[in-house]
Amino acid sequence: MGKRSRCELTRLVEQAITEICGLPLPGLWFCVDAVEALGRPPHRFAVWATLHLHPEGSPFCCGEPGCHLGLMTERLHAVGDHLRRALRLRHEVEVDLTDHIAVRCHPGVILGVQSRTTP
Repeated sequence: MGKRSRCELTRLVEQAITEICGLPLPGLWFCVDAVEALGRPPHRFAVWATLHLHPEGSPFCCGEPGCHLGLMTERLHAVGDHLRRALRLRHEVEVDLTDHIAVRCHPGVILGVQSRTTP
């Protein structure tokens, strides 16, 4: 991977997730807070992020990031593949953010109303 700055790695991970998840969506803003590359060369990336819910997209069905991002197994593999190509790695990489996405509901957001489907 060479020497990459944390900012560059954060940008690449955020770009991969937003592209795979079809973001931006009205009222949703996804921001990667930190990335930890594990292994040499890296084979796993632990990602901490925040999903911001804004009133422009309200009402939302819930405050669960998995519902709005659809980051299940298939999409996580696609994010890993996108990141692998961006970093010019030959081996498969894993992106772990399952339990690392915080949700921030901004003032005026309404939850609990069925309004959208997973992208």
